[in-house]
Amino acid sequence: MLSLFQRKRVPPTAGTPPTSAIETPKGSMRPESAASLLATPRRQKLLEHIWQRTSLSRRQFATLYLAPLERYAELVQQFPASENHHHAYPGGMLDHGLEIVAYALKLRQSYLLPAGVTPEAQAAQAEAWTAGTAYAALLHDIGKIAVDLHVEHADGSVWHPWHGPLRKPYRFRYRKEREYRLHSAATGLLYARLLDRDIFDWLSGYPDLWAALLYVLAGQYEHSGTLGELVVQADQASVAQELGGDPSKALAAPKHALQRKLLDGLRYLLKEAFKLNQAGPADGWLTQ
Repeated sequence: MLSLFQRKRVPPTAGTPPTSAIETPKGSMRPESAASLLATPRRQKLLEHIWQRTSLSRRQFATLYLAPLERYAELVQQFPASENHHHAYPGGMLDHGLEIVAYALKLRQSYLLPAGVTPEAQAAQAEAWTAGTAYAALLHDIGKIAVDLHVEHADGSVWHPWHGPLRKPYRFRYRKEREYRLHSAATGLLYARLLDRDIFDWLSGYPDLWAALLYVLAGQYEHSGTLGELVVQADQASVAQELGGDPSKALAAPKHALQRKLLDGLRYLLKEAFKLNQAGPADGWLTQ
């Protein structure tokens, strides 16, 4: 564990031109560094909330939380979180990611995890479950940028998120015939871009947490237990805040409310039972 905390940060690739030196053609956006993207007062406040909800020193926080958050920022840049729903503005994906992590960690403080083990075992696993909660929240929607967006550089060459962070001016548009059920399926393309192998090695040493995290990232919330519930509630709180609702209601929602069971049943029907968005005969059409 100490070796994880003591890892040195990898310096930027030598020879990469500074972002400020890149000319931005008309109609394109200039890629920004993580430091620049995260420098706004709102995002700095969210980072502070996230740190306060861990029990780590600043140095440990930089390794376990800030480094993945910086990689996330560089990858999502100024992308919205949706085309015309919540956080549908430039940078909305980054704001939503930070908000959902902060909310998930706030919720996590009310739980002793994993359930059904001794207090000593829970104490020994506490930091791993806290970090796992943050990663599940941050990554649960990352697949959107792989399947919903068409991104290209100013010269017309196509960018995919598995290429790594954008380094040249870019523009993007939403794909017209996108498949919303691919969001979770596409997550597996990208989470290794945000979490390094030392973090994976650490988390994989806790089988219950590891299984729950993999289920969340695969979109199989019915198997993810408390971890999945934390992510769902945190997501709802972030969306409610953005749309002018009361996020505290989402945070206070009981785990097994009737509404939650109805929503789970509806999600199952939409994912497994109905034939939606088919070219020919279909049971219905699912929109955002």
